[in-house]
Amino acid sequence: MAEGEQASTKGQTTRVFGRQQEPEKSRLASAEKRFGVTWQDLHAYKDRMLFPVLPTCMGVEELPKDISLCETVFRGLDRCIVQGTLNENPGQPYARMQICKPHWIRFAKCTKRRDELIMRGIRKWEREYYGSLDDSSRTEYLEDIDTKMRYYLYAASHTNDNTKKGRLELNAQHCALRQASLLNPRTSLDEGNGVEGPTAQV
Repeated sequence: MAEGEQASTKGQTTRVFGRQQEPEKSRLASAEKRFGVTWQDLHAYKDRMLFPVLPTCMGVEELPKDISLCETVFRGLDRCIVQGTLNENPGQPYARMQICKPHWIRFAKCTKRRDELIMRGIRKWEREYYGSLDDSSRTEYLEDIDTKMRYYLYAASHTNDNTKKGRLELNAQHCALRQASLLNPRTSLDEGNGVEGPTAQV
């Protein structure tokens, strides 16, 4: 290569591995702060739609019939996210955070209340079921809940997916609430229900 050609490369931006995305991360952080919602939370709505895990012997039909499943607000948020993705403007890649935020707030409030009511229903059913067991079966039942809780915590500690991690930790928290409810049956069914999160069967 000629000396003149070598000199012409001076002053050019050097591509440093991992650094080329820093401006984009900064823009995202700024957008999240401005709109008051994170990109991850907004796009994790399908995970949040999942119901709390039911006890193995409990059927969905045994939950109260008046619990809203949040399907309407879910569809509204889903349409907003899909349309925002399809019509994304390269100059404003985070516009859907502002446009879809009202839908997300309604959805988050609905699923939070839904999950509180489901957990109340689970604990009510479980106290009656647990009360019908003999002593050895009760011990096994509590051990089973504890095993599931430990599994969720273990799985959460071994995943790099923050959305999945949050879901697993929430499942573990629900197990802890169920266990505490059975060990302290005089506590209110509403106590400890203020947990957020997204019915699978254990």
